[in-house]
Amino acid sequence: MKKLILIFLLIPVIGFSQGKLNQAKNNLSSKSKSESSSSKSESSSSGGSSGSSKVDFNVGRAFVQVFLYAPKIVLGGFYLTAFGDFERRHFSPYPYYYGNVQGEYDFGLETEDKKSLIGAGVNYLSGDYINSAEANVNYRFLPFLGVDLSHQSFFEEGLNGSDRLDVTSLMVNYFRLRERSFTGWWGMGATYVGNEVNTYGFTYNIGLEVYPVKPMSFLVSYKQSFINQSHINVTKYQTKYHRKKMAYYIGYHDISIAGVKASGMVLGVEASF
Repeated sequence: MKKLILIFLLIPVIGFSQGKLNQAKNNLSSKSKSESSSSKSESSSSGGSSGSSKVDFNVGRAFVQVFLYAPKIVLGGFYLTAFGDFERRHFSPYPYYYGNVQGEYDFGLETEDKKSLIGAGVNYLSGDYINSAEANVNYRFLPFLGVDLSHQSFFEEGLNGSDRLDVTSLMVNYFRLRERSFTGWWGMGATYVGNEVNTYGFTYNIGLEVYPVKPMSFLVSYKQSFINQSHINVTKYQTKYHRKKMAYYIGYHDISIAGVKASGMVLGVEASF
């Protein structure tokens, strides 16, 4: 009887020991496996076009969201599209450097004509079950265009030991809003999920950072990656404290890895050059 009770007590523990990261990996990879098997079975009759059409549909839908249905703002009877105009801008050395310049951009001041910007940062996320460490580097070679490389390692401790999932993204970002007190951008790129998944996918993002009063700023951003037939969704909320070329922030990152929550509070630091 005691053995039977012990078995029933261990059943949920055994199920939990599989881990949420392992569940996320299965969700990210099982779709592709079922799709490949179904496409093989259908290849004799339809040339395997059914599975690929589903992938093309998701990727195409993402392009439509970014390009065709990008938010339009009515201002003075004119529509500001996703690209806007290309007024002259250059970077301030760092936020709140000038008395009348709060954010990253300025125009009209010729003494500090900084034409490019490099930023690097790291953060640590503490979640209920899953923690993560993230590092990113971004390079804006033009005031309106830049690239961003990020790598995030998710890790989880369980009864069977530790588990890990690595996610790397490379984005090309267009900085649509380049004003003294706020910066807004959207971009497209690719994400690679490592470990047992080992799959690339299309990614898009959108973000806004506001500089209301020295030395603070507030950032909100959203990124969605299409991995096989699943998604990785990341929404970031950050409050930053700027001190010359350094910024320290606290926030909350709402992360869903193929339906598995990996959200938590975040502490981070950034540097600009």
